[in-house]
Amino acid sequence: MQESSNSKIYRHVPLSMRILLVAALNVGILSAVFIVFLHAQLQPEFDSFLMAGARARIASLTTLVTADLVSADVPRWNDVLQRHSNRYGLTLLLYRNTGEQLAGPPTLLPAEVDVRMPRFGPPPLPPNGVPFPPPVLRRGPISHLNPPPGPVGPPFLVLTHSKMKYWVGVRMPLIATPEDESLRSVLMLVTPAFFTNPFFFEIKQWLAMAAAAVIISVLCWLPLVRGLTRSIADMMRATSRISEGRFDVGVRTARGDELGGLAVSINRMAHRLKTLTEGRKRFLGDVAHELGSPIARMRLAVEILERKARTDTQARIDDLKEDIELMSQLTDELLQFARAETTREPVALVRTNVVEAVQTAIQRESAEDAVHVAVDPSFCVQANTEFLIRSLANVLRNAVRYAGHRGPIRVSANRRNDLVVIRVTDSGPGVPEDSLDKIFAPFYRIDDARDRQTGGTGLGLAIVRTYIEACGGTVECRNRHPSGLEVRIQLPASR
Repeated sequence: MQESSNSKIYRHVPLSMRILLVAALNVGILSAVFIVFLHAQLQPEFDSFLMAGARARIASLTTLVTADLVSADVPRWNDVLQRHSNRYGLTLLLYRNTGEQLAGPPTLLPAEVDVRMPRFGPPPLPPNGVPFPPPVLRRGPISHLNPPPGPVGPPFLVLTHSKMKYWVGVRMPLIATPEDESLRSVLMLVTPAFFTNPFFFEIKQWLAMAAAAVIISVLCWLPLVRGLTRSIADMMRATSRISEGRFDVGVRTARGDELGGLAVSINRMAHRLKTLTEGRKRFLGDVAHELGSPIARMRLAVEILERKARTDTQARIDDLKEDIELMSQLTDELLQFARAETTREPVALVRTNVVEAVQTAIQRESAEDAVHVAVDPSFCVQANTEFLIRSLANVLRNAVRYAGHRGPIRVSANRRNDLVVIRVTDSGPGVPEDSLDKIFAPFYRIDDARDRQTGGTGLGLAIVRTYIEACGGTVECRNRHPSGLEVRIQLPASR
C-alpha cells in the first residue's frame, strides 16, 4: 500500500508544530462544541440558565419603555422606541396582540412570530367580512399609571428566515383607549444577531473565560512540551554528531523519566563507539606501521631471488612481485587513512588555488592525457593544500582505473555563494544507486571491483572524505545520465 502524500508531509512536520496543530484542533473542537451547546440552550421560552441575564435586561427595558410610553403623547411613541433602539442596538416594535403595529418602523410581522403572538381569546369576527377599525388611541399622556407596569409573563423567542432573524417578544399592557380599556400589546425586540449582541448575550465574559482557560492550559502544558522538545532536540543533535563520527557529545541526563534513560543510553553508546573507533584507528596504524618492514624485506628478497631464478620460474616471481606491490599499496593506504583519522589538532587551512592543486594531483597520477581541466584560474579555497591534492589524486585514480578507457575525465569548478564546488566526472558505468552512500565508508568495495586487474582496497574514497571534512568541506557523488559518475567536492571559498 502506497503512503499518501498527506502522510508523507505530516511525517516531516516538526514535533513542536505537531503539538501546536493538535492544540489548535483541540481548541477548534471545544469551540464547535461550545457553539452547539449555546444553540441548544437558545430555547423559545428563555428557560436556560445562560439566558438569566438576558431575561433581567429584557424586564428592565420593558419597564423603562412602558414608563416612557405612558408619559408621552401617542404620536411620540415612535421617537420613544427609536431612542431605546439606538441605545441598546436593537429594533423595538410595538404590536397589538392581534397583530396590528402600534409604533416603531413599519414592519410586517413574520408568520412565525404571528403564530407565537400571545392572544387573549379569539379575535372578534368582523361583520360581513369588514375588519374592525383600529382602536382610537388617547392623544395625551397617561398620568394615572404610577408606577408603570412591567412585562406580563416571560419573554419568548422566535427564529425567522428574514434578515432580522431573532424576534424576542414580551407582553406589556397599556391603558390607552378613550374608554380607559386595557390595550393589550406586545413589545418586540428584533436583532439580526443574538450571541454577538451584548444586550442578549455577554460574549465578552465567555471570551474572557475561554482566554483564561487557554492561558491556564498553556501554563500547565508549556513546561512539559518545552522540556520534551528540548530533550529530543538535544538527542537529535547528539546522534547527528555521532553519525558524523564525532563522539565527544554529552546529552543532559537530569531527567528521571524515559527520556532521561534514553539520554544516558546515548551517552554510553557515544563513549563505547569512541573507544571502539579509537581502538580501530590505533590498530590500523599499528598494523600498517608494523607491516612496512616485512614488506620491505620481502621486496629485497624477491629482487635477489629474481636475479638467481631460472627462466621457467620467472612468471611466478612476477606474480609474487605483484602481490607484494598490492600489499605495499594496501599498507600505505592503511597508514594514510589511520593518520588522517587520528589527527587531533585542527589542520592549518590556507589559501589554495584550485587549478594548481588539480594539476599537481594529475601529475602525481601521471594522468595528463586522460584528464581535461576546465577550472577558472582565479578560484581559490580555504584548505590544507596537501589534503586537497591527495583527495583529488585519489578521486582521479579511481576515475582512471574504472572509466579511463571510456573517454576523457573532466575536472570543473564553479562558485556558489561562499563555496567552490569542484566536480570530477567520467563516462564509466557509474555506481549502483544503493551504493552511492556507502562508497565513502572504509573498506567498502563494489563486488565488481574485487579482482586483481582493478585492485582497490576500499580506502581511497574514505581517505577523501576524511581529508575534505578536515578542511571544513563536504564530498558526495551521484550517477550521471546516461552513464558516468560525478564526485562533487565543496570547500569554503577563499576571499
